[in-house]
Amino acid sequence: MQIQRRPRRSNMSTLACGCLGIAGLFAVVLVAAVIILLPLLPGLTLQFAGFQPKGTTEQVLAAIPTPQPIVLQNPVTPPEAVVNLGSYGTLPTTQDYTIAVGSNTAGAQVATVNFTEAGLMQMCYQRTDLCSNTNPQYRNARIDLRAGGGVVYADVYVQQFGIWQPIGVVLRLDASGRQLEVAGVDVNGTLYALPPNEISEQINQIVTGGNEVLRQLSLEASGGRYLLTSVRIDDQSVTLVLQ
Repeated sequence: MQIQRRPRRSNMSTLACGCLGIAGLFAVVLVAAVIILLPLLPGLTLQFAGFQPKGTTEQVLAAIPTPQPIVLQNPVTPPEAVVNLGSYGTLPTTQDYTIAVGSNTAGAQVATVNFTEAGLMQMCYQRTDLCSNTNPQYRNARIDLRAGGGVVYADVYVQQFGIWQPIGVVLRLDASGRQLEVAGVDVNGTLYALPPNEISEQINQIVTGGNEVLRQLSLEASGGRYLLTSVRIDDQSVTLVLQ
């Protein structure tokens, strides 16, 4: 199925609101957070901007329990389904995600919406400027999903040193299993905590916007309406579980 392309917009607020309205997904929250951090991430100057090291990214992500896979009984792909994002509209019908409807072991009707890592990257290519490699300040955006969270990386040009520095924003699911929270910023494997200042407020506003989309998200399929009950993230995909 072909995706209708929309004009690109460089305005940051448009990206934060518009793309969240279009997708409302894990990857878009990370993309917007990276864009806010870009002017302040020359790697070696992070601590001068108020960032403090808090261990390694690997340790933080390894401590998150691996989510149990969702097993549907007699799953089917509904011929017509709409992912509704509430006040943000609906998710475009594309091949970048799959929908299945079935039942759980207790016999209750359950639906899943699954986004692979490749599918999330495809949405980034089509819906944001971050993955287009047209900005001289950053390039090579990539998503690394992990159990219960993930990191989006971009190579940022550090003008002071004339080098490209890979940086990442680390997010993980909170205790509810339905919302995202910022774990910190990754530079060369070291995880830095966000400082309690305007930078942190801006990023948290974007994450709050993404979480609001998740709160409003529902699925209309097979004559029924399903509400989000949990988000499952593993090394390959993000799965929204609805009931």
